[in-house]
Amino acid sequence: MKNTFQGFARYNSSVNQSLLQLLQPLKKEQIMMETKAYFPSIFETLFHILVTDVNWLKRYKGILHDNKALESSQLLVLDEKSLREEFKSDYARIFQYRKQVDELIVQLVDGLEEYQMNPAIRYKNYKGEVIEKALWKTLLHWFNHQTHHRGQISVLPDMVGVDHDFSSLVTRI
Repeated sequence: MKNTFQGFARYNSSVNQSLLQLLQPLKKEQIMMETKAYFPSIFETLFHILVTDVNWLKRYKGILHDNKALESSQLLVLDEKSLREEFKSDYARIFQYRKQVDELIVQLVDGLEEYQMNPAIRYKNYKGEVIEKALWKTLLHWFNHQTHHRGQISVLPDMVGVDHDFSSLVTRI
């Protein structure tokens, strides 16, 4: 099972880098352009994914005490409010954070052991409710969440006239 999640982590990192290569040349106005999507812009969708990823990493740090990748990461001190403040003056820093978070996700999964996949873990969701799920189920949810929102983003470059096809799973694993 670990191999499967290593594949997801590497796919996630690879497709995010392709997405960032597609988006970085765009003008700020294009990244921030109001849309009718669930999140109002490309930036806001990227921001949501980044903040959610950092929050999952924080949860895992509280549960996976022996995971070396999480022990020393400075990314885990980030929070939504401070990131939003930082990005006001330099929205493009989100691209740097995205790459760092993706690298940390790969390291996290590489540091997991098979025996850690099945036991239930406990964490609080965004509503403060205590949830108990097998680790593998939370990982599957996490990677699916990223894919879902990248799917939303894939429509937005079309709206600003950028041709693309960045998400093929089979060519990346």
